[in-house]
Amino acid sequence: MGIAKERLPLTDGWKYKAGEQSEAGDSSVWHNAQPLPTSIHLDLLANHTIPDPFVGKNEELVQWVGDKTWIYEKQFTIPERLRSNPGQQVDLVFEGLDTFTTVILDNVKILETENMFVSHRVNITDQIRSTKTPDKEMHTLQIIFHNAKQMATEEMERHAEHSWFSFHFGNKRLAARKAQYHFGWDWSPVLTDCGPWKPIFLEAYQARLTDLSIRTSLDSDQQGAGLEISVEVEGKAGYARIDIEQDGVKIESCIITLCGERTTTTRRIRNPKLWWPWTLGEQNLYTVKCTIFNRLEDATEELELDSMNKRFGIRKIELIHQPLRQGEGNSFFFRVNDVPIFVAGSNWVPLDSFVCRATTAKYRNWIQLAKDTNQVMIRIWGGGIYEHDDFFDICDELGLLVWHDFMFACGIYPAHSSFESSVMTEARQNIVRLRHHPSIALWCGNNEDYAIAHLAREHVGKAEYDPGEMNPDKIRQSGFPARLFYEVRFPEVCKELIPDTPYWPGSPFGGSFCNDMTDGDIHQWYVWHLDKRPYQDYPQLGGRMVTEFGLQSIPHWKTVKQYYPADYAFSPDASQNCTTEEYMTWHNKGHGGPENILKYGVDNIPFDEHSLRGYIYCSQLIQSEGISTAFRAWRRQWRGPGQEYCGGALLWQLNDCWPVSSWSIADSNLRPKLAYWTFKRENQPITAGLSRRVNGGLLELEAWACNMTMQPVSVGYQIHAWHVKTGKSLWTQTVSTRIQLEPNRSTELGSTQLRSDLDGERQFHWNEMTFAIYLFTVPEVSVGGAIGRKNDIARFVNFHEPLKEVPFAMDEGQMTAKLIEEKTGSYIELSASVPMKCVYLDYEDDAIEWDDNGVDLVPEETTRVRVSGLTAGREIKLRVYWLGATGWQSQMLDVY
Repeated sequence: MGIAKERLPLTDGWKYKAGEQSEAGDSSVWHNAQPLPTSIHLDLLANHTIPDPFVGKNEELVQWVGDKTWIYEKQFTIPERLRSNPGQQVDLVFEGLDTFTTVILDNVKILETENMFVSHRVNITDQIRSTKTPDKEMHTLQIIFHNAKQMATEEMERHAEHSWFSFHFGNKRLAARKAQYHFGWDWSPVLTDCGPWKPIFLEAYQARLTDLSIRTSLDSDQQGAGLEISVEVEGKAGYARIDIEQDGVKIESCIITLCGERTTTTRRIRNPKLWWPWTLGEQNLYTVKCTIFNRLEDATEELELDSMNKRFGIRKIELIHQPLRQGEGNSFFFRVNDVPIFVAGSNWVPLDSFVCRATTAKYRNWIQLAKDTNQVMIRIWGGGIYEHDDFFDICDELGLLVWHDFMFACGIYPAHSSFESSVMTEARQNIVRLRHHPSIALWCGNNEDYAIAHLAREHVGKAEYDPGEMNPDKIRQSGFPARLFYEVRFPEVCKELIPDTPYWPGSPFGGSFCNDMTDGDIHQWYVWHLDKRPYQDYPQLGGRMVTEFGLQSIPHWKTVKQYYPADYAFSPDASQNCTTEEYMTWHNKGHGGPENILKYGVDNIPFDEHSLRGYIYCSQLIQSEGISTAFRAWRRQWRGPGQEYCGGALLWQLNDCWPVSSWSIADSNLRPKLAYWTFKRENQPITAGLSRRVNGGLLELEAWACNMTMQPVSVGYQIHAWHVKTGKSLWTQTVSTRIQLEPNRSTELGSTQLRSDLDGERQFHWNEMTFAIYLFTVPEVSVGGAIGRKNDIARFVNFHEPLKEVPFAMDEGQMTAKLIEEKTGSYIELSASVPMKCVYLDYEDDAIEWDDNGVDLVPEETTRVRVSGLTAGREIKLRVYWLGATGWQSQMLDVY
């Protein structure tokens, strides 16, 4: 008779203690642990042994935690039915242990681990049966989590021949297959955690499904799709039933006889519903369910032994790397179901310094935030973790593509035999776990390791290697041995396990130099890092795809407040030097971060580092302007077939793992920065752009539009100019002739040369002029050439740069605001008598959500900002910020 698989979670009842005398007290004292998954910092926090390391400078006070060995222990019983049946196996499963451990069951060592990213399964059948204990006999499971820093040091000493090198956050991390950011990063604290970070359970079975893989192939006419479904089984089973569903409706079912460990069947789906990124179509998902049964020669009855579900999508994804029609080098862009796509998106870091605190709700909130800002790709950065299944399930549902790094970042990693074995187990396990997700568009070998190798050769004479050498043994012996993974082993395993998903050796990578602007992807850090070039240079600094770029800013003041100890007299209106203030600088982990915030601020605006509200607003304004400049310019380079000069831009970064000043567009509490709304505006389906070029006494205005939809759009446009200080209208140009914006590309609208005497009365300086461009549908142009707001489909306001040279109006009261309630929602209507830069509305209530914010206003128009959480019928006071003549301005505004 068969026996169905049974799982017994070992979630509760754990305790922990220090492995030696520590600041936690007597090492002989056990403390109750939280339910699994958990980690030592979280357990110490829960038991009030350590202060919150996210507050003040408490990070310093908890460093001893990462310098200790910790022991977790649990006692449990195994029911007699699981121990006594001779046809049943019992496994002890560890889905994730962080990181160096010794596992002991009933005083017998059963496992040693050294890789956080690997799951382990230990068969304990013989051990639990040999004890012949009664039903209630307790078993004791003990896990010793060794000091990761010490273990890494010993690993480095064992392999002294390797050049352990990195410019980032120490070298010990290179010897530990552990989340690299735990050792600190330029946005992360040093919190070297450990513990059972994923579930632990017992599993008893006669036969179990070890894998269910689905490979899809789409016919060239997209009218049919092939499915290759492979079933892997451990143990004795007779046959499997395969059911395929779409939207809860069964569309296919079959029975297959199981032959050995792996059995494959092929099926056909006619007129498949394809999975698309959300900007291109629907996120159609299918489910395949495999159930195995025990139809064996000696079976007296049929029994379901195990089942497994996988949700998948039918789609084709390609990385197009081919010569361009004009220009140097090769393209680098993605094509989904034969449709090229410009990927606007951002980089993902782990949600928390303590990965166990990530929840499904947090994942959904962050991924939805990305989609709300018109992002279509998220890059999982190589210094974090292979994310939980929830992350990918949500990306599948919401239609966001995923660029997934393998977990290598900013270093010269080894490739000796034991390290290679561990890494390849890690790679195989995670590819197999995740390969059914249609959202995964690419696997990438590493983050910036090629750049580190280049810098090492240039500056310290290390990491010498021949980039043309492909012999594995010679690669191992070179100064850059991890090329063995990036260019040999990872491509091999990806070709074996996910042959239809693109692979790329590194980020950045391509061309004659790993950051070649004409080939492959680049990280554009000439702005902010390296040469600290002005963000106005972004248009000249694009690449075939830009996978990192950005500027830092400070979070919302409510999040900043979390930096400070509870007894600190915190006030967002207090005067202080924010660039050097103790807690502000502690919560900026970027080397030279506060100084760079000040530099880019002073270079561009009347910057205020002495008022906290002003410091926050000014830093966010600069970040916002830099992002706006980059996306507007690089989307312009997406010019259609053969002219994909820039195939996408991924901002560094989307999120934070703790309250910190960083490159994120929303802080660790999901409070948006100004860059959040800028990102959203610049990546709308249809946008317009203007740029200035001074040529002698003439100003040349270049105008263009981007139509990222799949349909052509007929437009006209108007460019209007105002005097920035008086609000006087100086010049208008209306082009009502039908202009065809071809789909999925940018279109040049032309250029106009202007003299400085625009109104025919006086000479103006160019910095006194504000321009706005409006795209409108044709032929809907009203009499006299004025444009009705309802006809506008895109708008952009252009100020002179740097903004500190703009003579903004001095007076307050130039702006009015009104709350409007309509069936479609609530709106704040803003109008101004003079051009106003970056008008930011803050109700200082987390229940309030803005559809747009940080908007530029010009005379003769009303700008609507949709808001949820405000109600009409009472006076509402908004705090309003904007950039004025002498710097940032703020006032309380009555809204009726």
